[in-house]
Amino acid sequence: MEQTSKKTIVSLKDIFIKFDGEVILNHINLDINEKEFVTILGPSGCGKTTLLNIIGGLDRYTSGDLNIN
Repeated sequence: MEQTSKKTIVSLKDIFIKFDGEVILNHINLDINEKEFVTILGPSGCGKTTLLNIIGGLDRYTSGDLNIN
């Protein structure tokens, strides 16, 4: 059986963001590997759009690391 190594193309480590004193994302960790299809689900106001805006470079996060390869 062949082992395939997955190349991580987006990596979020301990992402934290706060707006106007309210915690929006609390230490989020996520790795997206090459050829993966990822869906982000959740109720209104849970931070989905904020997370995507951080990945897209539209929002800045308070702390953590974002790597896009």
